Amino acid sequence: MYQVLKIVEFDFKLRDDLRIFALKINKKYMKIIRISISVLLVLFFAFTVQAQDKKVEFGIMAGYGHTMPRLKDSRIEKSPMINEYNLNGFHAGPIVVFNVGEQASIQTGILYNYFRGIQNDRAALKNVFGVWEQSKTIYSAIDLPLRLMYSVTLADEFSFFMFAGPNLNYSINKVTSTEYYVSNKLNKEDSQSNIYKAPSDYRAMDLQMGAGLGVQCYGVLLRAGYDWGILNRTKLDDATLRANDIKVSLGYTF
Repeated sequence: MYQVLKIVEFDFKLRDDLRIFALKINKKYMKIIRISISVLLVLFFAFTVQAQDKKVEFGIMAGYGHTMPRLKDSRIEKSPMINEYNLNGFHAGPIVVFNVGEQASIQTGILYNYFRGIQNDRAALKNVFGVWEQSKTIYSAIDLPLRLMYSVTLADEFSFFMFAGPNLNYSINKVTSTEYYVSNKLNKEDSQSNIYKAPSDYRAMDLQMGAGLGVQCYGVLLRAGYDWGILNRTKLDDATLRANDIKVSLGYTF
């Protein structure tokens, strides 16, 4: 009888332990489960909408980028110096197209931009002693474009389109370093901190207006656009800094 009572007691204790463990698991992972279900529902809804005469198209886009700072500096003392060099790089990210009519659509997305550039004195590079210096700039940013597109069908599954609209740009990082060479070998490198790290003389947020054109064939698109910077990117008195961008992109929608 005593052994039976011990078994029953052990069984109840085991059930309590399992229930407590289950509660801990639920509290820990319930949030993850809810988020996962929400994501699945959004994806299901998105692909359901897409299936309805392709009212929504998803895709990816990448390509060449060229950013051109435009500086007007009337300060008597040019300190701190403002980097106004053009930079080359690339952009890439997902896009979404909302077809609102037979020829009209709205395109948005999230694009990551990476730019770099090197500035040096070409005459100094010919120095027989190989002693010279150059500055190197690395810049990264995120684009959130919103474009109104108008397309004209030229042939079966081949169309020409134009687009225009705003672009919200957020700068993540911009660092300029100076490299010193001796005997044509890197001897020393001085790096600045990220100019957008607070406290900063620069504004990370920018608003641009852009326009461009392109062609699309069987979901593959080739486009080129130009964005004009509207906001002043510097907080310094008697100085204005705006950024204009050129982008040539190759993409695919499905």
